[in-house]
Amino acid sequence: MTQEHHKNDGSYYTDTDIARLLGISLGRLRNKLTARSPLPPRIQSPGCRQRLWPREAVHRWLEQFLVTSVEDGTGRRVLLRQRGSFEKS
Repeated sequence: MTQEHHKNDGSYYTDTDIARLLGISLGRLRNKLTARSPLPPRIQSPGCRQRLWPREAVHRWLEQFLVTSVEDGTGRRVLLRQRGSFEKS
């Protein structure tokens, strides 16, 4: 399977795709990988420099950080975060 095939079948992201999706530079992504910062699940084959990021796993990981806002009845906006914690803005 070539890299072009992965892009066509849509099942994996590349490092460049992930950096763009997270809104960071490719260099910053590499720094985060080196620092072992929390990042979406990825596949790193032994002896291979290219990482593959499974699309479904990436989107499931991102959903953990979904922030929505609603009004709390007093006209104030409440941000609903992961694990049901609340933050007023």
